[in-house]
Amino acid sequence: MDSSVVFNIVTTAIAVVAVVTSIVFSARQARTAKHANHISVLVDLLREFRSAEFHEQHDYVCHRLGAEHEPAGGVRGLPAEAKAAFCGVVYYYQSFANLAVFGLLDQTLLVTVLRTRIVSVWNAVRPFVERERELRGEGGEGTYLSAFEELARLAADLPPEHVRNQMAEARRRLSRRGLMG
Repeated sequence: MDSSVVFNIVTTAIAVVAVVTSIVFSARQARTAKHANHISVLVDLLREFRSAEFHEQHDYVCHRLGAEHEPAGGVRGLPAEAKAAFCGVVYYYQSFANLAVFGLLDQTLLVTVLRTRIVSVWNAVRPFVERERELRGEGGEGTYLSAFEELARLAADLPPEHVRNQMAEARRRLSRRGLMG
């Protein structure tokens, strides 16, 4: 075999390795950037979650809303205090749901972090939302808060042990990298 042929084969192989390496690193960088976007959005939205007022409204929605008010008037029929709590809590989760729908936030990450809260809020407000849809002429399958409803369905379908499994997987990854003892 002639030395120029060998040279061409070697340079072609090096070029192929360089292209493949570049593609792999680009894909990894894109994944990292996507996760960085998810983290910043999640941190911003979770800031409100740390307020005492939010938790008071959350408790009101989950434990008192249905006991103190009939859903017959829908959301629009709620008195001011109840409506403020409803909007503060439900639209908070609707914001997460909208970001997930448009791919700006990983919905699995979201439902993993807030699973039980999302489900408990949806269960508490569902009769009010369904009645509001009827009052709006949307019927039971309307668009009012449908992103939140879907998020709640996904959260309810996520097995309770999912968080523990995710934490165990994170520990395994860290151990493989030698970052955990």
